[in-house]
Amino acid sequence: MARRIIYWFRNDLRLKDNQALLSAVGSADEIVPVYVFDPRQFEKTKLGFRRTSVLRARFLIESVAELRENIRQKGGDLLIRTGAPEAIVAKLAEDYNAEYVYTSKEIAPQETRIESSLSKNLKTANVDIKLFWMDTMINAFDLPFPVSRLPSGFAQFERLVSNDLKIKDQFPTPEKIALPTGFEAGAIPGLPELGIDPNEIPARSAGILPGGETHALTVLKEYVEQYVKADSIYPSAEPLTDTRLSGWLSLGCISASYIYRSVKVAQSHAVTEDPIITNLLKREFLHWTLLRYGPRMFKPSGIQHHFNRRWKNDSALFGQWTNGQTENQAVNDIIRKLNTTGFITAAERELAAKYLTDTLDINWTWGAMYFESLLMDYEASVNWGRWNNVAGVGEG
Repeated sequence: MARRIIYWFRNDLRLKDNQALLSAVGSADEIVPVYVFDPRQFEKTKLGFRRTSVLRARFLIESVAELRENIRQKGGDLLIRTGAPEAIVAKLAEDYNAEYVYTSKEIAPQETRIESSLSKNLKTANVDIKLFWMDTMINAFDLPFPVSRLPSGFAQFERLVSNDLKIKDQFPTPEKIALPTGFEAGAIPGLPELGIDPNEIPARSAGILPGGETHALTVLKEYVEQYVKADSIYPSAEPLTDTRLSGWLSLGCISASYIYRSVKVAQSHAVTEDPIITNLLKREFLHWTLLRYGPRMFKPSGIQHHFNRRWKNDSALFGQWTNGQTENQAVNDIIRKLNTTGFITAAERELAAKYLTDTLDINWTWGAMYFESLLMDYEASVNWGRWNNVAGVGEG
């Protein structure tokens, strides 16, 4: 039993079904939970818009605020810091004489670079880091193939994993979180502290669903009651996205495996598979795709290395698309909806993306970056994987 562990929250902003947090609580006398707001996430991209928009930033702040309150109800607290996590978490480990840092494993390039830098910083203080793979429903060793031999398309992936689908067990919620005395909790930053002008919030953004674990569980419960238990068909084939559950899932306010189990238990009497199960498996496939191909997913040539496919880098034409001023009114309406709410349906995303790639012939990575900025449910693997497929450079 360790005396003290630093627990660094990343995209796992929940207490329910959180393997790494439960392991930390069970492995130490005291844990120091911390969340670090990284200003680099809110900087402007080379195209002029924020990497994380004001609406997505607000959603994150709300989710962290609720997480802090939930931890306080367990007898602990959530330390809040702003800066570079690789430096701050290492300094906390040293200040609190921690023996370990526990955190979730990420797969996007920037996040893995931060992990690597943190690991190096911790070594100088003789502190070990333990990473937990929590973002997928299936453990790597439970896949029926090595990640290096991931099937080239979703249909084959689904066929292979469905024969013997091994979903992770649910992990219980910690009953108590013990924090050392004399800690400095820190204040949750407002938008200005993150370098964002609150006036950037669109005038018509009222009614946007708030962040946090409670809201995620409520929306899942409503979906299960109204559609799964009632054996009723959801209006679209993408309920994970279109119910907005994917928004909370993107920050880990709820886990993919928790959604899966909740739906499977409720539909035990049904003959046909609920579409949200297929949605979750598609997400799973895109996560493993990012793990296999890494930076290739973010380049214009895409996963398939289509180097001969040339794209226009036309800023004026791209600006017409981002401002909803193209010749296609349906696309304009979609983009304006995205700009003001941070949400568009799965079908709307595909229509807008196809217009950018097929009609305007604009560099698809620009569109992916724009969606990354604005979508409340942004996940690197899902967003960039879908854009790879729309642009014809993905695995399908």
